[in-house]
Amino acid sequence: MKHLLYIILLSLLFFSACKSQAEQKQQEANDTIVVETPKIIQDAPLVAGSVTLKDGDFGELIELAATHQILDEEGPIFKMSEPEMLIKDGYFLLQNRPAMSYTRRPDGTVEVVKPADEGLNCFFHWYRLPDFRYITSFGIGGNGPNEFNFPHLVSSGVSAPGTYVYETGTMQLFETDTTGVLRAFPFTFKSIKGASYSDRQICAVSRDTFYYADNVPRGKAIIRTVYQGDSLQTEQIYNLAFSKKHRSWSSYIGDFIVSPSGNRMVYAYKYFRKILVMDTSAQTVRDITFDVDGVEAKNDVLTLGPDNVTYYWGISATDDYFFLTYSGRTPLQVSRENGKGDGYIFVEQYDWGGNPIARYKLDHWGRVISDGKLLYQVCYMYDDPLFLYTLPGKE
Repeated sequence: MKHLLYIILLSLLFFSACKSQAEQKQQEANDTIVVETPKIIQDAPLVAGSVTLKDGDFGELIELAATHQILDEEGPIFKMSEPEMLIKDGYFLLQNRPAMSYTRRPDGTVEVVKPADEGLNCFFHWYRLPDFRYITSFGIGGNGPNEFNFPHLVSSGVSAPGTYVYETGTMQLFETDTTGVLRAFPFTFKSIKGASYSDRQICAVSRDTFYYADNVPRGKAIIRTVYQGDSLQTEQIYNLAFSKKHRSWSSYIGDFIVSPSGNRMVYAYKYFRKILVMDTSAQTVRDITFDVDGVEAKNDVLTLGPDNVTYYWGISATDDYFFLTYSGRTPLQVSRENGKGDGYIFVEQYDWGGNPIARYKLDHWGRVISDGKLLYQVCYMYDDPLFLYTLPGKE
């Protein structure tokens, strides 16, 4: 019996010690901040060369119905004018030209307000996702220091609480955080010799390396600028012009973006159904075209006419995919259709190898971006312009 009691006593002491060690480890785990290892995205292989696709290569067309998203009433009300959108680290940034602003009275009615009177003469507006809670507006319109006339949002893979914005008129780049504080970069971009007009589409790869598409003599090009010390090193790395009958930059208008990983670039032409996917040195280029009536036989004047088809009209990117907004109709056709209802627009989804993934038809007309789970659309025909579409499998 004494031996039995001795064994039981030893067992109790052993289990008590184990429990104490387990509790201590659990407490240590609870007191430790666990830093997750960033997910490494393996880009789809990029194969150089020309390829011709057709709509059927996307598979069955997927029709999506919108959910109307009402923005936070604490923020301003917009009439859409030259809008741009950006999603960054759980925040939504909307750019809109402040032509006429509105405010809600306490009784819910709407009052027109002169922008300068209420400080609403702002281009940029931050919202928090997913509830679109209004944070702040910033970027005063005007000709003074840190003011804007022709701004663009800057796509960025840089990890920072905010993003970049660019003023075309002064060629000045600004950094902004999510409270709306602006800080001008210590340089301005260089003018391109021989180009009469500049309209850079900039992507930030790091705090000192920027890629952009801009006008050059007789066309457009992709350019890399690296800020080193007090100087800018600028290099043209790819000429986007390809037709002898199109000698103006305006024929080569399109949308440019760099992948968040900084490994790939895409340029989609507005007036040609043509997409270029390339590495950031433009050594490997995949040239994607479709079986459509070519506009190469036309000239600059005919290409820009209202009876010519608009193809691509907006781009956004995630780690895994890029998304192109596609019209496929003339401005005259779109105007007639929108006069009868909400219109429609297509979105094409590709992986970073330039392979077609899916094609969507949205039940409203407007500009579109994606975060890989939702499509965000601003529709010009509504006072509350934002509509959301859930991508299949992301419910």
